[in-house]
Amino acid sequence: MARFPSAEWAGLFRTALEENAEYREAARAWEGDILLLVAPDAGAANGCGIHLDLAHGECRGAEYVEDASTVSSEFVFQAKREDWARLLRREVDPVRAIMDGTVKVRGNLAKLMRFTRAAKALVETAGQVPSEA
Repeated sequence: MARFPSAEWAGLFRTALEENAEYREAARAWEGDILLLVAPDAGAANGCGIHLDLAHGECRGAEYVEDASTVSSEFVFQAKREDWARLLRREVDPVRAIMDGTVKVRGNLAKLMRFTRAAKALVETAGQVPSEA
C-alpha cells in the first residue's frame, strides 16, 4: 500500500488511469492539468498533493508535489487530508463531495461540467489504488 499523497501513490495512480478504458473514453476530448490538493495542515504548511498532466484520455504525468505553492494548475481539487482518505476508501461519493463543499474545486467550471464523467472516473480510479491515507 502506498501513502496518499506520495510519489509512489502518484505512480500507481498513473498506471491505474492508463489501464482504465472508461476513463480513457470519457476523457478523450479533455486536455489540461489537475492538482489533487491536500489542504494546508500541520503536515504541509502550503498543502501537498498530486499534480496530473492529462491529455485525450492519457495521463502524461503524475507527480507528487511536496509544496503546492510551487505549482500552478488549471484545476485544483482541494480537500482536507481526512476527507481525501474517505474519498479514497469510497466512503464518499465524489460528485456529492464537490456539491457539498467537502472537495473544493477551482478552475473553469464550465469546462469541468463538460467532463463530469471523466472527473468521476478519475476520482473512482484513485479509489482503486491501494493506499493508506
